[in-house]
Amino acid sequence: MIKIKIITPGNIAVIESAAGHSLLDILRVNGYNLYAPCGGKGTCGKCRVKIKNEGDVLACRYYPSGDIEVILPGKEEAEILVHQTEYLEEVPFKISDYKYLTNRPFGAAIDIGTTTVVIYFLNLLNGEIEKISSFLNPQKLYGADVIARINYCQEHDNGLSKLQKSIVDAINDKFDDFRKNKRLDPSNLEKIIIAGNTTMLHILLGVNPLPIALAPFTPAFTDKQVRKGLSTGLNINREAEVITIPCISAYVGADIVAGLAVLNVPSRNYFFLDIGTNGEIALIKDREILTCATAAGPAFEGANISCGMGAVSGAISVFFSPEKYEVIGNSEPSGICGSGIVDIVAYMLENEIIDETGFLKETFVINAAHKIVVTRQDIREIQLAKSAIYSGIKILMNLAGLSFSDIDALYLAGGFGNYINIKSAIKIGLLPYELRDKIYPVGNSAGIGALQYLKSEYFEKKINVILKNSRYIELSNVNEFTMEFALNMNFVKYNI
Repeated sequence: MIKIKIITPGNIAVIESAAGHSLLDILRVNGYNLYAPCGGKGTCGKCRVKIKNEGDVLACRYYPSGDIEVILPGKEEAEILVHQTEYLEEVPFKISDYKYLTNRPFGAAIDIGTTTVVIYFLNLLNGEIEKISSFLNPQKLYGADVIARINYCQEHDNGLSKLQKSIVDAINDKFDDFRKNKRLDPSNLEKIIIAGNTTMLHILLGVNPLPIALAPFTPAFTDKQVRKGLSTGLNINREAEVITIPCISAYVGADIVAGLAVLNVPSRNYFFLDIGTNGEIALIKDREILTCATAAGPAFEGANISCGMGAVSGAISVFFSPEKYEVIGNSEPSGICGSGIVDIVAYMLENEIIDETGFLKETFVINAAHKIVVTRQDIREIQLAKSAIYSGIKILMNLAGLSFSDIDALYLAGGFGNYINIKSAIKIGLLPYELRDKIYPVGNSAGIGALQYLKSEYFEKKINVILKNSRYIELSNVNEFTMEFALNMNFVKYNI
């Protein structure tokens, strides 16, 4: 019998099962109702769980052969997966014009985030998702945000090649794991679709990103790039198609384009917001799309915070008080991730540990035994980041001639949007109080968008419509932005 340790927020249980059954079936038999809207056929990618020492897997495609530890999504995360089905379009599998290169063809859809990378492996014969892999972007060793990485490329003779090699090697590791598990040759990976911000795509393809950081912020490319597998360094078919989804500008990338294209909502006027190391914002007014990017910094992804870390095992992700908080993986706390720091700052504001200006008398101790604290500089980092996001929202509304009462919804994309406590985000002024009942997380829309592109030739048409209707606003050219940024630095106490 196989022993399976089940870890959920606030609880650990151990169940047993005979070998030969999918993890999804084992969980269901034991009363764990994991979300799987396709019925376990492997086509929706929603029954995602984390296996200790292995990473993310699809429960319906994972057959345990030995004892394992499974981290299941909490209630809020499970609800977000439901929202993904509700708000993100699932296109029918159709690649009729595609000519297979091998008799066992597979593809991969990749979302390269500044902090996290997600890979969806797709069977190109039947449209089934075979595996989902995720890992921290190894480029973080060279800088927490895109500007730091661009600077590294500029300041080191081999900087660009080093950054490119780090991400290519990390992707190849996941490709090799998948290939070995499925007993495939590298040639069986024959179509790759990639989303990511503009800088990440430049670095991946070995294209100098320096012009992105210098006025007038003109990247070497924003349109779709097509490469052969042989030229990319990826361990795939030499003739494989490697396609990057188009970008809108230097700082509104393919991640936003893919997310907007996959969004399926009835709203007429709405925001689409991806809060990461670079806050990317889109305001849709009827068919017109206004976009901008704000230098939010990496604070919301755990960087530039004294005890900050990514959303991995050991990170405090939910905070109620120093006596009550949740740690990813139910392990001992080793730091604070983005959602945790938002909760903590909201708690400090509500309990008058900081005032509206962000003044903190002394370092706030979260866990003395593990030396996890929040400092004055941490508060300042959050103030700068939240003001940048909120000010970008206000500028786009002003340019569109809209007020908050005209906005039907705000859709939160990305990993941070998945886990953030919306009430805490409103309390600190990151998200608008006026939209408090209209904010909806939609999960990894960039990755899902890349997956739909891989699944269907129809999806590229949607992307082209998005590009045609989009207009980029460079906030540094908007006189009102500096004033908005200064006005929004302070905290405002809201009763939520």
